[in-house]
Amino acid sequence: MNTLVLRGVPDALVRRLKAVASAHRRSMNQEAILAIEAGLPAPMPPARPSVAETLAWLQNEVWTLPQLDPRSADAILGYDSDGLCS
Repeated sequence: MNTLVLRGVPDALVRRLKAVASAHRRSMNQEAILAIEAGLPAPMPPARPSVAETLAWLQNEVWTLPQLDPRSADAILGYDSDGLCS
């Protein structure tokens, strides 16, 4: 856990925090943490990779893999020339 020190907090704000903490049966520290959490925006989700980054990854990691089976995808799945399972 980290420690946060606030300097120059107005007396009126300290009194309000103390009163609210007492009403909620919490310590001033707990109440201050909850108030800070409530006032901050939700965490940003991680950024999605750009299309260029995705294509670069595909080119480097996937498209360079050796082709181990020379059959077509339809032949592997067992489809005939009419697209029906054989």
